[in-house]
Amino acid sequence: MPRVTVTIIALNEAERLPAALASVTWADEVVVLDSGSTDATPDLARAARAVVANEPWQGFGPHKNRAAAIARNDWIFNLDADERVDPALAAAIAALGDTPKNSAYTVRRRNYVGGRSLKHWPWGWDLQVRLYDRRCARFSPVKVHESVQSDGPVGHLDGILDHLTYRDWDDCARRHDRYAATWAETARAAGKRAAAWKPPIAAIGAFLREWLARGYILSGLDGWRWSLASARYAARKYRLLRA
Repeated sequence: MPRVTVTIIALNEAERLPAALASVTWADEVVVLDSGSTDATPDLARAARAVVANEPWQGFGPHKNRAAAIARNDWIFNLDADERVDPALAAAIAALGDTPKNSAYTVRRRNYVGGRSLKHWPWGWDLQVRLYDRRCARFSPVKVHESVQSDGPVGHLDGILDHLTYRDWDDCARRHDRYAATWAETARAAGKRAAAWKPPIAAIGAFLREWLARGYILSGLDGWRWSLASARYAARKYRLLRA
């Protein structure tokens, strides 16, 4: 396989970081870009022989690009502290050879809330570009909902990236609140505004999209909770934009 650096951005992830690091022992280098942790996150990263840097928070896209810039290798596998690479995915990366034919690769990610996997697309599983050549691919420079943009062809890797998305539904709500605040700040700076009718209509649309169009009606209580959480997030984004 090409020489790969795994990049992880982290803030107070002492609880979850060790398992993430344990899943990427195959990497040639691991870079952990911290943004001011007050727990043992940096010490745990160093104990795992990761390169540790500390810089002020810039937003998800810029921070991930900064982590890639620190790496000594051009091939980057981006990993979050709440994710784990399964053996099949590690084997697929190893099987690429020294000169991969694509500029980036998607992986299948399996998402969990409170230790229970969501059963339906897109949150039951989704495709994420995680392995990429930084010479021709990079994260979009946005503060939230970032994704890798590649100038070249994109392939796919077998295996699973397990994503322990939210510790529980309260954690889901707290993180949605942070994402909504960042989204509203970015939208306001871009000159966007929201009419008074937008929050309730967005909430209804988000609920129907998840519950019916995406099939979470088939996921029982978890599907109901996820659809409500999506509706709450949509409404909050536009309420904050109007504030």
